[in-house]
Amino acid sequence: MRVIPWLLMAFLVPACHAPRAGTVPGETPACVLDAQPEVIAVPNPKPGELNEFFDLPDSPEWWAPAPMDPEREQYRAALVARLGAEGLHQRALLERQHAIHTAMAGKPMQREAENTGRVLEGSSGKPGPASCLEWRLFQRQARRYPMLERPTEFGAYVLRGHGRLRVYLSGGDSVGGQLRHEVSDRVAADAANGFEPVAHLHNHPFMFDRKVGDRTYANEDSVKDIGGALAPSLTDVHAWRNMREGFGLKGAWLTNGLDSIHYTSEDFDRLSAWD
Repeated sequence: MRVIPWLLMAFLVPACHAPRAGTVPGETPACVLDAQPEVIAVPNPKPGELNEFFDLPDSPEWWAPAPMDPEREQYRAALVARLGAEGLHQRALLERQHAIHTAMAGKPMQREAENTGRVLEGSSGKPGPASCLEWRLFQRQARRYPMLERPTEFGAYVLRGHGRLRVYLSGGDSVGGQLRHEVSDRVAADAANGFEPVAHLHNHPFMFDRKVGDRTYANEDSVKDIGGALAPSLTDVHAWRNMREGFGLKGAWLTNGLDSIHYTSEDFDRLSAWD
């Protein structure tokens, strides 16, 4: 999937590092990813491509706001140094991206303004701070490729059922990514066996100092788009609709590591996709 670039608030700090009372010995502590997930093999992997499967105990900690741990604080501070605190607000990022899309008069990319406009008017998406689950997945990708120095994207299917949380995480050394049937086939099988396909998550990274033709796919129109805004691209919505049809996807989440916006399956029809 070719992904085209993804509200600062007071962050609550839940107890996400310590095992909750009653944790079964040998279980992964709450809100901490298993260090040794199953790796899903795919043919002809792209540079840095890694597809992983996590089977975790479900718990409220995954869904609570993410902790402002040292890594996240350092990431936020670096962004504030670039953009200022006000410029880092999700609405400011959306307005900036919307202006860039709107200015592409007569070009196909101008249609991207349809989705930024709907998010800005509040007709689609529910914004808020990134959850602990979203941060842990973002953090795992960022530890492979530092997000500001070498921006990349990841995608993750999130399913819940039978007291478990199943996550299929895919990422590589690229902006954008590929949806693998070796992964989605397993998601569809889980959905048929009582796991609810809660969401597909991917990140919209910040992309500074872009140059035409670089690894961020910048062209003369998009080179000033710094990313980080959480309105879906037309490509995103097209993919989400296919997932809804294929295995009943209930929602989709976008994150930049600090903030997230959650979209419902009903939002998929309010948003625009490529015809």
